[in-house]
Amino acid sequence: MRANHSDVTQVAYRLSIATARRPRRCIELPTEVGLIRWCLWAVVSGVTSKYVLDLTSPYLVAPAVLVLGIVAGGLLRRQWRRGKARYFAIVGLVVTAISLPLCANASAAVGGLFIALIGLGMFDLREAMQPNQSLAGSRWAPAAEDRALRQALVLALMLCAGVLLVLDSQAAIALTLPIALVIALTVWRQSGSPQWIAVLLGCLVAAGAGIAVILLGSRESWPAWLSASESLSSARHTPWSDALSLWASAPILGSGPGSFTPSSELASNTPSLAAVHSLPLQVGAELGAVGVVLLALLFVGGLLFVARGSRPVALIAMAAWTALAVHSSMDHLEDFPIVGFMGGVILGWSGLGAHSSEGYRRNADFVGQG
Repeated sequence: MRANHSDVTQVAYRLSIATARRPRRCIELPTEVGLIRWCLWAVVSGVTSKYVLDLTSPYLVAPAVLVLGIVAGGLLRRQWRRGKARYFAIVGLVVTAISLPLCANASAAVGGLFIALIGLGMFDLREAMQPNQSLAGSRWAPAAEDRALRQALVLALMLCAGVLLVLDSQAAIALTLPIALVIALTVWRQSGSPQWIAVLLGCLVAAGAGIAVILLGSRESWPAWLSASESLSSARHTPWSDALSLWASAPILGSGPGSFTPSSELASNTPSLAAVHSLPLQVGAELGAVGVVLLALLFVGGLLFVARGSRPVALIAMAAWTALAVHSSMDHLEDFPIVGFMGGVILGWSGLGAHSSEGYRRNADFVGQG
């Protein structure tokens, strides 16, 4: 009877774990559905308008590289937690090499995401370096220390590369500072707000950035205090104003993908200003309010996707995802696939296959904190 009772208890325990994990799939589903709906709407908008949707359009390329980055991020974290630093180094070197020739704002955006990725790697490394009684005094302890030392060296080198990229843009510097603060609070102090507060705050910040862009584009003249800024110079006033005018002509469905450049005199005559330099305004002008809603759902889905993991990992990823959204509201980062790929890496590292109990066995400070 005792053996039977033990077997029943064990089966009940496994069922409870499976039941607790199963609902988490419903959080992952909105992200997948959101990407599909986004691509479908871009295709439908291109078919129903006089502008043909090119297969190289950012509306199709960006979601593709985002998914690729998510998969890469999940695999990269798995290898990192096994103590294999070479994959992290390879990704870092390749991303840096691709980003350096890009325009300053795009490469700097990659640098900000790179620093967030380094923070995520720091947390996993710090967790792995916690005292482990099963390894203490064993012949495996020196090998574990050597792996940790190599990982720390890779993080230091990649940090230099990330900082080098970030320094190219004032906006990236301003947006990376909060990420660095979140890293410091979550990795070293092991504290931070609950995930639901971070999700709410991220939504408010991203919405505030979008509203600010709309208000600035609606003004008759550019504010003098912004004219001296490299990231928000008066050069953006005309594209933003033209995008709002085009959006007003077809507020719900938009004018079709690729319609902004031929509709704007400045954009059609100035190659460097062919894009709106604001993702929300570009989407609003070309894909309408429907596109803006789908874009907002993608952003919220990304926050919920990474919120499933442990608190430190989720907070770092949500800070980086929000910073990317804010930066995208004032620049055309969607035109650079490497930016979308790195954003996907952050999401994949934090949310792919993660659950709220990860890492808690070795770090009791987070037990019970969803």
